[in-house]
Amino acid sequence: MIYVTGFFSCDRYEFEFLLASWLLLPFTDGAGIAYDYITKPFIAPIAQKVKRKMEGWASVFLVVVNASYLWIVWFALLNLPDEGRRFLTICLGTIYPMAASTVAITTESQTREARFWLTYWACYSILFVAMDYLENFVGSIRGFYSLCALATLYLFLPMFQGADIIFRRVLVPLAVQHENLLLYDAYLVRLDLEQSIPEKQRERVLARAASVFAHMLTKSE
Repeated sequence: MIYVTGFFSCDRYEFEFLLASWLLLPFTDGAGIAYDYITKPFIAPIAQKVKRKMEGWASVFLVVVNASYLWIVWFALLNLPDEGRRFLTICLGTIYPMAASTVAITTESQTREARFWLTYWACYSILFVAMDYLENFVGSIRGFYSLCALATLYLFLPMFQGADIIFRRVLVPLAVQHENLLLYDAYLVRLDLEQSIPEKQRERVLARAASVFAHMLTKSE
C-alpha cells in the first residue's frame, strides 16, 4: 500500500521518467508491448486517416512555403503569445510526423519511409530537448519559437531532407557508426535491385550474382 501511495504521489517529472524507462528498457519492452496491443490495432487505423487528411493540407502548405520562402511561418508565430507559439511549434513537430511514422512502421512495404521517420525522431528529440532547455532563458525573445518551428520544418519537409542530412553528417560521426550506415545503405540498394528483378528470374540472377561476388573476393585475396 505504501508503494502504491508513493507511486501516485510522485510528481510529473518522476512519472515521465518511469514511463520513458518502461518504454525503452529492453527487459520491460514497453514500446513493443504498446505497439502490439495499442499502436497497431487501434492507433494505426486512425493514423492512416489523419495522414491522408493532413497530406492534402500539406500539399497546399508546401505551395505556400515554396512561394513565400517560409516568412509566413515566421510572421504567424511572431503574432502569437508565448504559450501559443510553443504549442504550435510542438504540434508542428509531432502531429503529422507521428501519424506518418505510425503508418510507415505498420506497413511492410514502406521500409524507406519508416527509416526516414526514425531518422527524423532521432534529430527532433535533440531539437526538442534544446528548445525545452533554452526556453527558460530566451523563450520570451520574439523569434525563438519561430526559429524552432523553421528548424522542425527543415527536418521533415521533402524539399530539404534535413533530418537525413543532420543524421548523416552530425549524429552518425558522433556515434562512430559510419561503417554501419554504409552497410545499411548497401542493404537498401540490394533490396531495390531484388525488387527490380522479375520474380521468375530472381533466384537464378541472385545465385549468379552471389557466385560473381564470391569469385571477386577470392581473387582480391
